[in-house]
Amino acid sequence: MTDINDIAKLLDDQGIKYEFLSNDELNDIDKKWKSKFIGKRSVPYLEKYRWHIFSYHSDKLEGEQATVEYKKQHPTNIYIFNEGLQKGIKCKIIEKLPDIELEEVFDDLYICHHNMKWTYVITHESPDFGPYFSL
Repeated sequence: MTDINDIAKLLDDQGIKYEFLSNDELNDIDKKWKSKFIGKRSVPYLEKYRWHIFSYHSDKLEGEQATVEYKKQHPTNIYIFNEGLQKGIKCKIIEKLPDIELEEVFDDLYICHHNMKWTYVITHESPDFGPYFSL
């Protein structure tokens, strides 16, 4: 099962420094993410799964193309959080973005640039839906 400890272990194994976010920080990041990637658009099931915005709109890459594009991004500070906003992580990137490859994902994971320039989303429905990458 995927939880924050699985992500933390992946980061530890890759030598990536990180810190856990407070609830206030996580809520602030969520508001910024929604403003940038959802805006005023509406789609079915959006209140339950914010990634559904990418299922219905074409301004994204999907599947292997999304992963390739994520890995091409310039290393920078990023945020990682789950759909339910129970936990969040701020990664302090020095050399490369983390490889987030999990055998099973039971919760949707959102990875985003610290200034919301892009987002990479690994859904619990991958590979049928997602992962997604959007600017």
